[in-house]
Amino acid sequence: MKKLQMAAILVGGFVGPFTGQALAVVLPEFADTFDVSVGQAALTMSFYLFPFATMMLISGRLVRGIPPHKVVSWAYIVTLPLALMLLITPSWWLFVACYAVIGMANAFTTPVLQMMLRELTPPENLGKALGTYAAMQSLGMLSAPFVAGLSSVVNWRLTFLVTASAAAFILLARLPVVAAPSASRQNVAGKVQWLPTLIHMLSGFVVGVGVIGVGFMTSLHVGDRFELDAAARGLVVMCGGAAAFFASRKIGEMADKFGVRAVLVVSALIAALALACIPISPWIVLVALLWAISVAAAQGIQATVNLAVLASPGGASLLSTVQAFRFFGSAAAPISFLPIYMAIGAQAFWVCAAALLVVALTQWLNPQKSIR
Repeated sequence: MKKLQMAAILVGGFVGPFTGQALAVVLPEFADTFDVSVGQAALTMSFYLFPFATMMLISGRLVRGIPPHKVVSWAYIVTLPLALMLLITPSWWLFVACYAVIGMANAFTTPVLQMMLRELTPPENLGKALGTYAAMQSLGMLSAPFVAGLSSVVNWRLTFLVTASAAAFILLARLPVVAAPSASRQNVAGKVQWLPTLIHMLSGFVVGVGVIGVGFMTSLHVGDRFELDAAARGLVVMCGGAAAFFASRKIGEMADKFGVRAVLVVSALIAALALACIPISPWIVLVALLWAISVAAAQGIQATVNLAVLASPGGASLLSTVQAFRFFGSAAAPISFLPIYMAIGAQAFWVCAAALLVVALTQWLNPQKSIR
């Protein structure tokens, strides 16, 4: 039973990114279904991510004093019927409303599940545990475009059966009982370090807007340049999640061994280089490889930012706030980068690369004393 309950935590890590990325490679098909423009279809992803990110700013504080397993269970009680509604709703606005509420519910799962892992894991193994959780998030990212691409052969809506099934599994397996955050044995005492916290927020935002959130742009690029259909586009975008899945656990171990700062800075530099090369890559296999490297490196940035926040004073309550900025970035990506892509094409990836260089520099200069 304990193994099943721990599996429920990992499935929770999977289903959030899966649901958020479920539309990335089927925007044209989604637009046809509801008779809306591709721009409106892309905006649908923002309607999921903006409420999600906004609620994450306060979710950690709202549930302070409430046992985490109860918080997460109620979030999935809300998610399950709404995910089933996405399978049948005939209206774009009703789809958007259900999708947005699922996003808000997910704001009470992503950070809270990580806090649960923190309480269930010895400090010396925390990097490895969070790396495993990040790997499951990556599995969600990698499988969403693949499942959506395959589902589009019949109906893209079938993708959301995965969301509903995952929510049902978590509710049936039941999460392990964990004390409320106020009773945590791993709280870090001291005053909040605001400058390092702002740097971590910036890093998360850039990861969201410049890498994770531009999966749709990668899909459009390979579709335009190599004339790929939805299933093939999904395979290319899936490569990013696949690489992150296999790399995330190792990244956590490296952070435990070499230090958070070194892994964070190197990850940002690698992601910047990979994205910068995408516009000039002449082969689809090379584009897929570069996208895979950039997403794996971005996941490395996020995982090490999480470790740095948890190691700081007030980290348990700050985690959801800091993580919110990654999802604000992902929400802003379609709004920000679709016009840029339409104007300058694949050179839009160079804008992403420049932002990641800023992350590398600011994290290298980060004054936080509790990371090395």
